[in-house]
Amino acid sequence: MQRAVATGIQARSVPANGLAAGSSIRCFSMRRGDEYELTRERNGEYERDTMLTLYNYWSSVCSQKVRVCLAEKGLAYENRHVNLFEFDHWKPEYLKMNPNAVVPALDHDGHIVIESNVILEYLDDCFPQVRLSPQDANARARMRLWMFYSEGVAHENIATCSYNPRHAARHKAKGHTNEDLKRIAAGCPNPIIRNRLLRRAEHGVSDAEENEAYEALDFVLDRMEDCLSRAPWLAGAEYSLGDIAMAPYINRIEVLKRPEMVGAARRPRLASWWQRVQERPAFQQAFAVKNPDASDPVQR
Repeated sequence: MQRAVATGIQARSVPANGLAAGSSIRCFSMRRGDEYELTRERNGEYERDTMLTLYNYWSSVCSQKVRVCLAEKGLAYENRHVNLFEFDHWKPEYLKMNPNAVVPALDHDGHIVIESNVILEYLDDCFPQVRLSPQDANARARMRLWMFYSEGVAHENIATCSYNPRHAARHKAKGHTNEDLKRIAAGCPNPIIRNRLLRRAEHGVSDAEENEAYEALDFVLDRMEDCLSRAPWLAGAEYSLGDIAMAPYINRIEVLKRPEMVGAARRPRLASWWQRVQERPAFQQAFAVKNPDASDPVQR
């Protein structure tokens, strides 16, 4: 497991000493085996870091968006890697946390939050010190529209376009036969995920299915290009959860069969937005998480 380095947010009170309000000290936890920060609040008490644990897969687009959000907010968290191609997310211990049988899942001091866009808004509610939702209601609605596009349109179609060049290659590297995948799929409690794997194990993804998926992605990318003609960010003047939700899908398109879809020659405003997103330190921190599986043929 890894621990991401960032400033902690306070949660549990411990006795204060004579330091001034607003000051902080670093402590070492024998139980956790690492340092944590105590910050003195106005009431004279010290409060210990909140414990956040993210169960995620290194290149999962849904995991990436949550890691970006955590980094933007400067939140320290424990990074637990869930290997999707060892089917860790279908094991009983994980299903107790997330019966949807997908990643990511966030453990916040024992409270489990699932589904990536829900996690984004949860983090923004719990840790408002760095706000990632506009205060203006119209801008907030635009933010949520892009969160909807990320999940309702981009995700399914990115998954379709990723299967042949990425997912099938991983199954082959693991030595998974079609019969293996059918047997493994039987252990998945989510019928949507299970039936999709069974279809793809049997038939793969056809050229027609890929073309249809790319057509849907074109639709979303055209909407982005148009939206960015009126403002620098998807919700308006401010970078928001809408940008965070869409960014991993643009990253994925760059490594699929049609990277020109997000290039400057075809969509200059989107390309400019994408460059600014990648320049953000939080994006770089979130995407610096390495693939722990050396046998994986996919490394981005």
